[in-house]
Amino acid sequence: MTSALYIALVLFGMLGLLGVAIARHLWRRLTGQHLQRDALKRHRALIEPHLQTRYPPGEGPFPVVLLFHGCGGVRQIMDDYARAAVKAGVAAVIVDSHTPRGIAYEAALAQVCTGRILWGRERAADVHAALAVVRDDPRLDASRVVLAGWSHGGWTLMDAFTLQTHGQSPDGLSSVPQPAFAGVKGVFLIYPYVSGPALARRRETRLPAPTEVVLVADDSMASEHEAADVFKRMKEAGASVTWSTLGGVTHGFDEPDHHPTSQLRYDEDATRQTRGAFVEFLKRQLDPKPL
Repeated sequence: MTSALYIALVLFGMLGLLGVAIARHLWRRLTGQHLQRDALKRHRALIEPHLQTRYPPGEGPFPVVLLFHGCGGVRQIMDDYARAAVKAGVAAVIVDSHTPRGIAYEAALAQVCTGRILWGRERAADVHAALAVVRDDPRLDASRVVLAGWSHGGWTLMDAFTLQTHGQSPDGLSSVPQPAFAGVKGVFLIYPYVSGPALARRRETRLPAPTEVVLVADDSMASEHEAADVFKRMKEAGASVTWSTLGGVTHGFDEPDHHPTSQLRYDEDATRQTRGAFVEFLKRQLDPKPL
């Protein structure tokens, strides 16, 4: 055997082993086997210190909306929607998924937004942890809850619903309380990511409550066509879901502080329109007392 052939065979073997390792890692991630499963109370202990709860004036208990941020983490956009909710008489819980995991803003853009870490099915554990906190807060009415998600937050919620549909827990959780979404009266999604590895794209998903969705035409980050196909399939199966598509804006149109290098742009008119729809949805689904 010539040295060149020997080297070629060794290189071929190494590439084969690398391919097997990559395939095994991807398979474990796609099936939720890459994380050790633990009790919800332990995950709650990780997430709870980083929840930001805003209450309307008074003693309550208040209906509540849980806000799940996009892939960049908690930004001004979450404060803006939280203030709008509180003004309408609804408490707002901003669920920070990055800080407990040690993910800073720049790292989030480089790794979460590119799908390298923290897929929706893993972050879905935060949904159940936050709901557990709400149920234990006497100032919050756990029987009147709306779940709201932006982009990656929408992916997170949809994966949580899909896993629940199939009797599965989010990655990293051994189990979740049943019924998992008791008290959820509505779901509001803004440019949700329902592409790539998002579970709802290829598996049956039952929504826990009436759902309203805002999509963006020609979305460069979250295909509105794939999202619309998913919601159309759900609607044909009997789900209470409606969606609309905004033109002339980008993904993240309602986020006023994009990274300086981002191609995404803030649009004041579209933001006002969408935030108004968000507040009207809260009023319809939660019937809060006016301030």
